[in-house]
Amino acid sequence: MSRFAPLITLGTVAALGGGLLFVNTTVLGPPAVTAGTAVAAPPVAAAEVAPGAAPEAAPPVPPAAAPAAPAVVEAAYTGRSAGDEVTVALAVKDGRAVAYVCDGKKVEAWYEGTLAGADLQLSAADGKPGITATVTEAATLGTVTVGGKDLPFAAEDVAAPAGLYEGRAAVRGVLTRIGWIVEDDGDVTGVANAGGTRRPAPELDPAAPGATRIDGVPVTVTALDGSAPVIGR
Repeated sequence: MSRFAPLITLGTVAALGGGLLFVNTTVLGPPAVTAGTAVAAPPVAAAEVAPGAAPEAAPPVPPAAAPAAPAVVEAAYTGRSAGDEVTVALAVKDGRAVAYVCDGKKVEAWYEGTLAGADLQLSAADGKPGITATVTEAATLGTVTVGGKDLPFAAEDVAAPAGLYEGRAAVRGVLTRIGWIVEDDGDVTGVANAGGTRRPAPELDPAAPGATRIDGVPVTVTALDGSAPVIGR
């Protein structure tokens, strides 16, 4: 009997341990969670999209703001640069604007663009900015870029026959384009451009434009308002 006593004792202990484990898991349940114990969060389920459903539309892009109404509906202005280098004529109509600048000898340039509110922005024939100015009923104040120079200028409102004029003629087969600026005091400044060769314009009488000649050739003269295209013609 004494030879089997250790085995009997070991079997008794094993049976007792198994019984306690059974009671702990079936009667008492899983161990309680205490404060400070890390608990893994359950995985987040991906949003379910029904097969064939259209993707959610992007929010609409707000429309661009409309340009401000022109401060002046229709007007003509003439004036000079601050250093009297050039004479300036501008005409505006319904938000469009054109301008002509010349020195009466060989320097001249045409511009066109828009008037939004009081903000005048005109481009030259090469598409670069040419005139930036502020427009009121009485005057236009700004800067003109001509011959690579930025020249401040001032121009006042004028009434016909003062304003901006254009002439066209074919002289010995060469199209000649002429620009005139008629100021309020009657002074007339202009340049004739024949295929890139420039010279002083012939005389213009605004009261009798049909009498205008260049080298004996009749000139078709037009008084320009702000709606007339002057670039690329």
